[in-house]
Amino acid sequence: MKGRKKYVLLFFTVFLVFNTFQAQNLSPKIKAFTGGEVLEYDVFYNWGVIWVNAGYVNFSVKHETVKDKTLFHFIGEGWSKKNWDWFYKVRDKFEAFNDTATLRPFKYIRNSNDGGEWVYNDVTFDQRNNKAIGYIKSKKRPTLKIDTLKITPLTFDPMSMIYYARALDYNNFKAKDEIPISILLDNEVFKQKITYLGKETIKTELGTFNCIKFKPTLIPGTIFKEGDEMTVWVTDDDRRLPIKVETPIVVGSIKVYLKKYSGVVK
Repeated sequence: MKGRKKYVLLFFTVFLVFNTFQAQNLSPKIKAFTGGEVLEYDVFYNWGVIWVNAGYVNFSVKHETVKDKTLFHFIGEGWSKKNWDWFYKVRDKFEAFNDTATLRPFKYIRNSNDGGEWVYNDVTFDQRNNKAIGYIKSKKRPTLKIDTLKITPLTFDPMSMIYYARALDYNNFKAKDEIPISILLDNEVFKQKITYLGKETIKTELGTFNCIKFKPTLIPGTIFKEGDEMTVWVTDDDRRLPIKVETPIVVGSIKVYLKKYSGVVK
């Protein structure tokens, strides 16, 4: 698995760790976001003693009608700055279509190119029959592969999980609680955990924020170090805005900061 997972994107995957908390109070309160929201992030890479702004990550939310049903359309894009493409070029786009009431996923699409390793993944969720049909191909495996995967009502793709996590009520959690999660990534379902660390006030260029803080356990075989070395902060308000991420990687470390937002709920 390690070799096949190694192409997982350098920058955008940082925010796939907002796939949180599937243990208590699981009904989402769809009020943290709405159509028109746009979040923009800077990605800083550290190698030795030098920190450089090496890339960007953007998220947006739209409303779209599919077969006479209104859905959320979540879009995530990540790319490296051109002057860092020589080191590790990233051009990624992730999309998900979800029910506006339950946030259950209907469709997930990944088009990514990371360091020359491209991946295409298209997943259709059959919620009624608890299964998903995944189509995947990559530079290392260019022949299209089709898998039928068993899922539960709490199985999400990475994009869907980001927004599901933001819609949950965290008041029932105590510091150091461990919460199991399930995520469908590249036609495999992974069972991971999140360790809730409580609340903390942090300062960024956008101001001072009261935040919820947690550590996810990372999937082995990616560019991240296995274990719970990553730390994530999201605002402790109804919007649950992801503000900051810090994590070591195989070579160096990464920090990600929210730099601009618009269209957020009031």
